[in-house]
Amino acid sequence: MLDYITYLIYKIFKFKVKILPKSMVKSYLDLVANSLHFIDRRHRRYALANLDIMFGKSKTLEEKNAIIKQTYKVLVYNLYEFIQNQTQDLAGYEAKITLQNDQVLKDAIANDRKIILVTAHFGNWEYGNTFIPLKYNKATTMVGKPMRNKYFNGELKDTRTSNDTEMLDRKNAGKGLVKALKQDKILGLVIDQHDSKGIDVEFFGKKCKMIESTSRLAIKFDAVLIPLFFRCDGFEKYTALFGDPIEPKDFKGENQVENLTYKQAQVMEDVIRQNPENWFLQHRRWKAYFPEVYK
Repeated sequence: MLDYITYLIYKIFKFKVKILPKSMVKSYLDLVANSLHFIDRRHRRYALANLDIMFGKSKTLEEKNAIIKQTYKVLVYNLYEFIQNQTQDLAGYEAKITLQNDQVLKDAIANDRKIILVTAHFGNWEYGNTFIPLKYNKATTMVGKPMRNKYFNGELKDTRTSNDTEMLDRKNAGKGLVKALKQDKILGLVIDQHDSKGIDVEFFGKKCKMIESTSRLAIKFDAVLIPLFFRCDGFEKYTALFGDPIEPKDFKGENQVENLTYKQAQVMEDVIRQNPENWFLQHRRWKAYFPEVYK
C-alpha cells in the first residue's frame, strides 16, 4: 500500500512539473526539496555521519548542514530531469549539458577500444543511460538496481532503456557484462555504494567495501576505464566531467585488481571532495566498518 501511495505522489509531482510554466518550475522544485529536507530526519542523519567521516572538523556543522540541504535540491532536480528524459531529444540534452574533456571518450571510440564508464550516484547519474548513447551514437549497457517500488520500476526501466541502452540487474549482471564488452558496447557501472562482496579500499581516509568488477573486466578485456560524472550546476545546468583514462596495463603485479580499484576510488573521491553537495550522501557508505555512526 505504501508503495502505491508513493507512486501516486510521484505521479502528482510529474503532472505538476508538466503543466507549470517553465518560469515557475524551479521555485516548485526548490519547495519540494526544502520540504523533503525538513521531513527526512533519518537520511539527514546518515548524510551528516558521512560528512563527518569525509571532512571531520575541517568543515563546520553549519557548512555540513548547508551541503546536506543542497543535496536534496540536486536529488529533486534529478527527478525532474528523469521525467524530461522520457521525451527529450539530443538537442534538449545539449542545451543543458556542458562537456568537459569528452575527447577521451571520442578517442577511445575512434581507436576501437573496449570502454567501461565508471561513475557514482553524483549529480544526474541517469544521464549516463540516456545521453551517452544519443550523443556518441554508440550502444551502451548499464548496470542498475531495480527500485523496490514495483509501480515505479516499470517507468524507470522504460526511461533507462529508451535510447539504445541495455539495463542489467546488478544481482546477476556477470554474463551480461561480458557479452556487452564482446559486442563492443560501452559499459557503464555506478561504483560508489557499499558492496558486501567488494574489496577493501581507503575512501576519504576510511576503510570501506567497493565493487571490483570494473577492474577485473578491464584487465580481462584490456578495456579503458573512463570516469564520468554529471555535475549539477543549477536548474537545467549540468557539466559532464570526463576524467583521464585509466589503463589496466599501468597496474601490474599480484595486487593489480586492488590497485586498479583503489585508483578508481581516488578519482571518485577527488570529484566528490570538490562537489560534496552533488553526491548522494543519504546512503550508509561506510556501514561495513563503521555501522555505529548511522545509529
